[in-house]
Amino acid sequence: MLRAVELARSAALLAAGFAAGLMTGPAIGLTAWLATGSAASAQSSGSARIAAVANNKAITVLDVQSRLGLVFMSAGIPDNKETRKKLRPQILNQLIVEAIQLHEAARIGVSVSDREIARALAKIEKGNGMPSGQLLKILRRRNVNPVAIVDQVRASIAWTKVIRRIFASRTRISEPEIDEAIARLNANKDKLVYRILEIYIPFDRESGDSALRTTRRLIAQIRRGASFGGLARQFSQASTAGKGGDMGFVFEGQLPPELDAAIKRVKPGQVIGPVRTASGYYLLALVSKRPYGAGQPPTRKEVADSLFDRKVGVRARQYLRDLRRAATIDIRI
Repeated sequence: MLRAVELARSAALLAAGFAAGLMTGPAIGLTAWLATGSAASAQSSGSARIAAVANNKAITVLDVQSRLGLVFMSAGIPDNKETRKKLRPQILNQLIVEAIQLHEAARIGVSVSDREIARALAKIEKGNGMPSGQLLKILRRRNVNPVAIVDQVRASIAWTKVIRRIFASRTRISEPEIDEAIARLNANKDKLVYRILEIYIPFDRESGDSALRTTRRLIAQIRRGASFGGLARQFSQASTAGKGGDMGFVFEGQLPPELDAAIKRVKPGQVIGPVRTASGYYLLALVSKRPYGAGQPPTRKEVADSLFDRKVGVRARQYLRDLRRAATIDIRI
């Protein structure tokens, strides 16, 4: 069973504490500031060995170890040898995805400044009311390289910018589309409205078995008490990953048939999956459900925003799959 209030908070809270350390620390560049601790970490761990190369971007064993430490902290997973062994392939895969996203961002001229990263982390901190500087102390104490969280946020911001430039600026929701969606809602007032969190792991012909293993391991961790939101932030390839997998309110029949059928089988507070679709596997957490007619109907803008997010999300997932297929990847561990 899920603790609903914790579903999307853990990873955000961790990022928030680190943000405070950046914003209140010396007025130096973020990269230089982080270097004060990262060099020592690399030297002491002896982990500069290359784990993989994606589009000429080297991913070191230290990168994998640091991200593992971040996952343990944000998702509430026990840090032990067995768990590290099981999660290491998924962590490496996520780092490869981020390298591909950053490569594409650079290709089309998208960059992320230190100030943008610091601002984004500080915003998370403010939204969660976390005391200043706590994460920095926790990271140092647990020997987690702070670069891990900054690299993750950098990739997230860069990818958001890429999607905005390529798809969001070209995606339009017409007035007839909104009218049609509202008409469907009004005609189905007895249908349910769900609040859902998602973790999405895509696959192709070569990676189907690996994606299935990943989702099975993730749901096993969730059932042992790990934070769904924390794992979504670290592993999900959906556009909702940055929000802890939060899809917001979804109307009955709005999801693909496989997901719609699956979510009907669970009660609020439960998780279901892996659910196979044509493009990947999903884990779904049902936070709440109610009849549509029992609550305040969505505004026209909310309906338009929902249609827009879903249209962009579908295109973004396909775009990332295409980039992954075209990428040059060399896994060395």
